[in-house]
Amino acid sequence: MFAFCTRCWSEISARDLICAKCGVMVDEDSRTYEQKLVAALNHPLSETLARICWVLGQKKVVGAVPHLLHILVDPDLFVRVAALQALGEIGDERALPVLERFAADESVLIQAAAQKAVKQIRIWKPA
Repeated sequence: MFAFCTRCWSEISARDLICAKCGVMVDEDSRTYEQKLVAALNHPLSETLARICWVLGQKKVVGAVPHLLHILVDPDLFVRVAALQALGEIGDERALPVLERFAADESVLIQAAAQKAVKQIRIWKPA
C-alpha cells in the first residue's frame, strides 16, 4: 500500500516514517486535518483533487473557499465541477460573484454545477 507525503506529495510507502524526497517526518505533521486537506489541493492527481474538494464541501471548510475558487481554472473538467459543488456545500457568499460567472460557462456541466451552487448559497443564506 502507498500514500503521499503531505509536504511534497511524493509517493511513499504507507509504512514510511520519513519521506525519502523531502525528509519530513510523516507522523509529525502538526497541521490540523482541515489544513492538510487545503494543502492537498496542490496534489498532482485530478482524481485526488476531486475527492479532496468533495471532503472539503462535506466538512464545510470555509477556509478552503479561496483555494477552491483558485482551482476553478484547473484544466480537468471534473476537478472544476467538484470545486463548484464544494463551494455550494460550504455556502460562503464570498463565492457568489465567481459562481455567477461560471453559471454562464460554455460547458453544460460547469453551468449546471455553478447554478446549483448559487442556488444552495442563496437558499441557505442567513436572514
